[in-house]
Order: sequence, then C-alpha cells, then structure tokens
Amino acid sequence: MPVTLFPTLSILLIMRYINFKRSFIFISFLLASIFSSAQDISDTAIKKNISVIDDPLQKLTQLSPVSYEYDHADYKHLKFQQGRQYGFIAEDLQAIFPNLVKERSVSYMFGKNTYRNAKIKVVDQVSLIPVMVACIKEQQSEIEILKAEIKELKKKLPDFKN
Repeated sequence: MPVTLFPTLSILLIMRYINFKRSFIFISFLLASIFSSAQDISDTAIKKNISVIDDPLQKLTQLSPVSYEYDHADYKHLKFQQGRQYGFIAEDLQAIFPNLVKERSVSYMFGKNTYRNAKIKVVDQVSLIPVMVACIKEQQSEIEILKAEIKELKKKLPDFKN
C-alpha cells in the first residue's frame, strides 16, 4: 500500500498544479480583457448638481482650528490616536458645514464577551480642501483688484516715489 500511495499522491499534486496553472491563465486572460475594454467616464458625467461654493471665505473664517489630544484616561476603549492632533471640534464645524461631519459607531469590549457601541462625530477634513481652494481664489481676486486700485492711485500722484 505505501508503494501505491506515493504515485497517487504525486499524480494528485501534478493535477492540482495543472489546475492552478489553468486557473492562473484564465484569471490573467479575464483581467486583461476587463482592463483593455475599460470604459472612460468623465468626472462631470458621474457627478450631478455641481455648483460653485458660495461665500467660502466668509464660511472659512468662522472656523476655529484647534490642536488637541484625545482623553485616553476616560476613553481608552475607543482606541484614539496618541499624541497631539490638529483639526476642528466637530460640533463647531457642523454648524457651518453640516455635510462634513458624520456620526460613526465604534464597538468596544465592555466586559467578558460583552460589547457596547459608542457614537462619535468624525470630521471629513479632506473635503475642506476645495473650500480652501475657493478661499484662495477669492482672496487672489481681491488682491488683484487692490493692486489695480493702487496702480491707479500711483498714477494720480505724480510726486509719489516707489
């Protein structure tokens, strides 16, 4: 019996290798056909209700950026990041940009085989980037207007020295 076991085992291994090789070739072919026939869809085609951000500078100046540390003594079970963090207080940001604050449920172990859920507010800070870009553009426009006004005032004052 041991003599016939080894040839049978080697045949099974060879068959498994052949199936693996066929599977690998099939998957490679499938992936190649998917990526070669990928459809290009523009960003404006997949987004709707596109609008310019209204009064970005006025909104952004209402925000109060803060630095903080999480209270690990009382909320160790929530496993927040250690050290100094930079950001916003969620409730303050929510008053100005309600869409940038979400509620997240965090599950934690409360006892032996007992779990609890805590609901915390999280800020989508990355989504503030377009607002900041809109602010920079608005400020740059104001700077250009002020430069033009200064240039006109300099023309009216012939004795003005640079």
